[in-house]
Amino acid sequence: MSQHDAVEQPGPTETGVRIRPSTVALDHGQSDEDLARADLYGLMAELFGAPPADSLFNRIAASPKAGPEDPDTSLTRAWQALVAVASSLAPVAIRSEYSGLFEAVGKPEVVPNGSFYQAGALNQRPLVELREALAELGIERDPAATETEDHIAAVCEVMRFLVAGELSHPEGPPIDVLAAQRAFFQRHLAGWVFDFLQAVEGHRQAVFYAAVARFARAFFEVEQQAFDIYSAGLEGG
Repeated sequence: MSQHDAVEQPGPTETGVRIRPSTVALDHGQSDEDLARADLYGLMAELFGAPPADSLFNRIAASPKAGPEDPDTSLTRAWQALVAVASSLAPVAIRSEYSGLFEAVGKPEVVPNGSFYQAGALNQRPLVELREALAELGIERDPAATETEDHIAAVCEVMRFLVAGELSHPEGPPIDVLAAQRAFFQRHLAGWVFDFLQAVEGHRQAVFYAAVARFARAFFEVEQQAFDIYSAGLEGG
């Protein structure tokens, strides 16, 4: 299984977490690998933004098992584990698990917002800095959204935009896409996402989402390694 084979390309994220680019430059010749990466960021946004819709759940549960020709990597193993868990559970159980973990009138069992892990509380300086970064990228929060921009689903959605297509301001120069991806990932995701995933994996109620978290961890570790190689290449050049 390759990254691109893991899931079908997700549609727009229909959740309380909605981020949109003010302008999107089209057709920048993204590689199959980049399109696969964008798909996986979109999948993370869907899974952490709301309980999976039946269509998404069914796609995951019905995904084919790994064959002898598929690479044996931490990412493919984590994906197969997620498929196995999805196949063993009913959608209603997963919706209940999502609600129990991430939804609450006050503080949820597992907080999905970066500010909480970076600053110890919600709506702190990291959220302000994230909003400043989004403004520079020409990305804005949908007024109908109910969650702040530092929600894990929203941050993954931004990464999906950055990987899938070059964002540009109407009156500004094109953005260096790879540099923008790396800078955003390092500043607004890498510093807290693994703590969030550990909290999900370690929660007593987490079954399906523990598998989701392990898959997400494997994917983000691959991304971190790739950005580290990119950085080393810049320094070596």
